[in-house]
Amino acid sequence: MVKVLLLKFCDYAGRMDGGKGCLIGMFDTIGGSQYPLVHPTFFICVEFEFDPFEAGSVSRIKLVLMDEDGHEMMGIEGEFSVPKSVDGRPATMFETFRVDGMTFPKPGNYRLDVLHNGEPIADARLTLVQGPSPN
Repeated sequence: MVKVLLLKFCDYAGRMDGGKGCLIGMFDTIGGSQYPLVHPTFFICVEFEFDPFEAGSVSRIKLVLMDEDGHEMMGIEGEFSVPKSVDGRPATMFETFRVDGMTFPKPGNYRLDVLHNGEPIADARLTLVQGPSPN
């Protein structure tokens, strides 16, 4: 059964030499002086864990960002083949998604849901505030 080990918003994410995941500037709050607020670029980082027997199967993942009224603001979806297990351990997969020019209509609470084959498996919260982000 797939699990989400990590789900974060950050300023930058990528891979280093050797395939190691790199996250810079993790956050859960964005401040803005005027709304609607256009956030130029951020990344969503997800690390999945799969049971060894799932190797080679196809998984369908969807990320959905919603406002506090439940309106979908963004959806990213795709299918991928589950990586092979090494020595019978769970297989992991680190993925990053770049989001450019996201418009947040008002301050409030936003939620990012991760769906696997249509079922929710994880979520992350993002709060937008009027004024500077708290440290």
